[in-house]
Amino acid sequence: MSKKNLWWIITPIILTAAVVAAVVLNFQSANNNSTNIEGTITTDNGDLKINWERFPTKDVNLSGSLTITQSGTYHLTGEIDNGSITIKTTDLDGVVKLILDNVTINNDNGPAIACYNGEDLVIELIGENVISDGGPYTTIDDDDVNGAIYSKADLTFQGDGILNLAANYQDAIVSKDDLKFNSGTYNIVASDDGIRGKDSVYIVGGDFTIESGADAIKSTNETDLDKGFVMIENGKFNLASTAKGIKAINSVLIYGGNFIINSGDDAIHSNNYVGITNGELAINSNDDGIHADKQLIIEGGTIDISKSYEGLEAQAVTINGGEVSIVASDDGINAGGGADSSSGNRPGAGAFDTNTDCVIIIGGGNLYINSSGDGIDSNGYVYFNNGTVVVDGPTNNGNGALDAGISISMNGGSVIAVGSSGMAESLGSESNIANVSIFLSDTQPAGTEISIEDASGNTIISHSATKSFSHIAVGSENFVLGESYTLYLDGVKYQYFTLSGITTVIGNSSTMTPPGGSQDMMMSPDNPRRMR
Repeated sequence: MSKKNLWWIITPIILTAAVVAAVVLNFQSANNNSTNIEGTITTDNGDLKINWERFPTKDVNLSGSLTITQSGTYHLTGEIDNGSITIKTTDLDGVVKLILDNVTINNDNGPAIACYNGEDLVIELIGENVISDGGPYTTIDDDDVNGAIYSKADLTFQGDGILNLAANYQDAIVSKDDLKFNSGTYNIVASDDGIRGKDSVYIVGGDFTIESGADAIKSTNETDLDKGFVMIENGKFNLASTAKGIKAINSVLIYGGNFIINSGDDAIHSNNYVGITNGELAINSNDDGIHADKQLIIEGGTIDISKSYEGLEAQAVTINGGEVSIVASDDGINAGGGADSSSGNRPGAGAFDTNTDCVIIIGGGNLYINSSGDGIDSNGYVYFNNGTVVVDGPTNNGNGALDAGISISMNGGSVIAVGSSGMAESLGSESNIANVSIFLSDTQPAGTEISIEDASGNTIISHSATKSFSHIAVGSENFVLGESYTLYLDGVKYQYFTLSGITTVIGNSSTMTPPGGSQDMMMSPDNPRRMR
């Protein structure tokens, strides 16, 4: 393995009363000096520590606005027409539980539920509840209040009921502290953000359908390194947003769940780190499918990005497992310096700069890319260490199926990348796995069946190209140096070749042969050129 290789490790630690997710990043630099960067995020579980039995339970049949000043449990039924529930406990560390039992609350001039102080607000759902607001807010003296359900205390939702929430002013659910969902069904339509927790959004479970005029789920704390994260363990999510689907200033951590995300901007976005260990994600995005300014790590799960500008984007992208499929109008995977740099020509693109901090590592799993731009593009390094990778790359000669600013190395697994030949790159002479770079004499049409067999007729690799192509890059653990192989196109013998070096180049190329590679310009005597 190349000494420039990078390894990324994410370690989640889940405790009963409090959850601490520790992200440990091991960086192996070019001079073999290792630097460990450790950060922790603590998810508030204060709701689990409250002994509600020590507080009285009051049954309230709503008919008008209600103000709560004492800690305790309030079992609410009935309806409020153009009014609100306001929580202002006399003790600043007060705790309040609202049991919403088939209630309807509408406030034309402010939030339907607002908590202005206290330690914890817990909302438990029973039956079907309807909450709505109007706008603009006119009956409050705090300009910061902009949610139909708003809390300055930690806010937790639980119960098996349903919440139908229409936020006509701005946001639907807002916590200026930590925001947690244990269970429940949420049908949210918001003119701005759907769910916003300043310090964190932590979802243990639940069923969420959100239509938002801005971001669907977000966390915004920019000052505390342990905060500003979205963490999802499970649940069902159907998110339709004009901006981002899931957004965090610090980190997005997904451990499971079922996601359908249709977004006008990035489907999943973090200004720092995104980690996905499990779950099923179906993404349709007008910008990036998944974006992290710094690190993106995928350990498992099923990710289907059916539409994107760039599929995966971060300074460092690591895929160690899972099933990942990407359709991109530009790059499939992009590792570039700076901040978000995709479809809006935003700052930090650095499109043609080399950067030793930029890296793409494929350490396992199955990856498929269909891109109109570069298939896999890094301003620094690309490493194929394990797994299966298939790239249907660009048809235009200004891009390539593989593109690295510094180097590409293949150390394990299987790779086939097809596309145009103008900017085509091989899998690299620094590799530990033999590979072949084939420049075809004629452009082959979409649907062409590609197959490489060894001398005994065993298939080393096969693929049906979805687009026209004139270059093929193939690397496989089953290749053996010095052995001969045959390339077939649509079952017809096209090229016989011998792997005479780590990288064997076949055909005419406008690019130089990589240092240490060999170039086989001899056409097969059996079929020197496939005739059509």
